[in-house]
Amino acid sequence: MYRFVIFVLLIFYFISFSNAQDEEERDRYNYDLSLNYGIFPSITSDELKPELFGNVVSVDFAYFFHNRIGFRTGFASINNIEGTDGFYSIPIMFAYRSKVQRDFYIGGNIDSFGDLIFKIILGLIPKHAEYNIGFNLGYINPDNNLGLVSYNGGPYYKEGFLTQNRFYTSADAGLRLTYRIYRFGVVLSPSVSYVMTNNFEFYSEQGSNNGYSPDWFLKMTIGLSYRF
Repeated sequence: MYRFVIFVLLIFYFISFSNAQDEEERDRYNYDLSLNYGIFPSITSDELKPELFGNVVSVDFAYFFHNRIGFRTGFASINNIEGTDGFYSIPIMFAYRSKVQRDFYIGGNIDSFGDLIFKIILGLIPKHAEYNIGFNLGYINPDNNLGLVSYNGGPYYKEGFLTQNRFYTSADAGLRLTYRIYRFGVVLSPSVSYVMTNNFEFYSEQGSNNGYSPDWFLKMTIGLSYRF
């Protein structure tokens, strides 16, 4: 039975592969709309420095010309990040989209028949990469009510991040990996942001790390896209 399943999948693959280049030439779906969810933590190299962490929900829209160069914009809401009572941003990104790729190489250890079928199916799914570079412009509604912390059962101190600047600007670079099924796709999007406006500043009544302002952030999202 499993040989028959593999045989059918192989036939499907070779038919799809033979038409891949023609499909790419005929693909006139230049618009891309996606809904994404993920995380937005600060990046620090010193474990003694405090970190910021938030969740992000975003809607992205892109338009691509026939040379696969285009632009991407949208709207993002970053939630549950300390020092804010609302954090919103709009990306303004240049984008380059690679050709659709299919990779039928089956490597590594195959521990079961199910693992083999999964790798075959993954090889049949068209996929492409998109490279983004640009800016994010945003606005932060501050919430500067610091919480109280205690170390080793000692007295409580006010400590946490304060929002120093309501207007947010960052330089961004990222990658979008899309697994496509016809017009739909599953999108994985890692990116890094350098914050140029020093929006967040750490304060502690103990004086530890006072004035520290994180300027590097990582954004990692997963989403669903639709091309039209």
